[in-house]
Amino acid sequence: MAILSERDRRKLQEIFRSRLVNPVRLVLFTQEQRLVWTPWNQPCQFCKETEQLVKELSEISPLIEAEVHDFERESELAEQYGVDKVPAIIVTDGNGRGNIRFFGIPAGLEFTTLIEDILMVSQGRTNLSDDVRAKIKAIDKPVHIQVFVTPTCPYCPRAVLTAHQFAMENPNIVADMVEATEFPELAERYGVFAVPKVVINDAVSFEGALPEHLFALYVLKAVDQLSGEERREFEEVDRQLRGMMDDDWEHEHHHDHDEFEHEHHFHRYEH
Repeated sequence: MAILSERDRRKLQEIFRSRLVNPVRLVLFTQEQRLVWTPWNQPCQFCKETEQLVKELSEISPLIEAEVHDFERESELAEQYGVDKVPAIIVTDGNGRGNIRFFGIPAGLEFTTLIEDILMVSQGRTNLSDDVRAKIKAIDKPVHIQVFVTPTCPYCPRAVLTAHQFAMENPNIVADMVEATEFPELAERYGVFAVPKVVINDAVSFEGALPEHLFALYVLKAVDQLSGEERREFEEVDRQLRGMMDDDWEHEHHHDHDEFEHEHHFHRYEH
């Protein structure tokens, strides 16, 4: 049974025909189904479905190529791409960059992010403001952004797309979507109780879909490249953000509050 409906196929065909410019490769690392599993070697929950999704997308446009690899049999290649869990999709233009990544099936609302990424990589440009683009391009240290999401979170696609745009602008940045429900141990390690939860270099984190210029401040903080004025703005934003989270936890049993006011949106995540 097809994952994409005929209606979705027709709509995507129109979008790809009008907006794709250069070829895009979807590099998928997957894992074979097994009859017996051990506690240290668990099954890949949605590898089969993710592979089918990638192949169906490649059938819609000749500019989209699906490249499927076995995570275990091709472990050296997986290591080159920095892939340590499956399913994993890398969206690339084929020139060796593999820093725009999805860990877990991009289902639900995250499917739109995958489509936006395909268009972005094909066109070779982002929609970042000139100011944010300049700050991101100036980063000269390795950055690893992990954006934890769930399929039904309405705010997560925005956070993932912002992170992936940063990676598009600077090869020093690797940006991952991580599906929290597929990787619960990882989500627990990083204390994911609301999504999107953004973790940068294991040193800086925040909850919510921040505007791109505030997201950029957290990235600059992680690599110690904030100017004096930026540092003051970051400290104020971070103080407000943490205060809003504390207030939400304090009142969570008294009312239903599942989003920040204005731009600070997050969605409650239960392990």
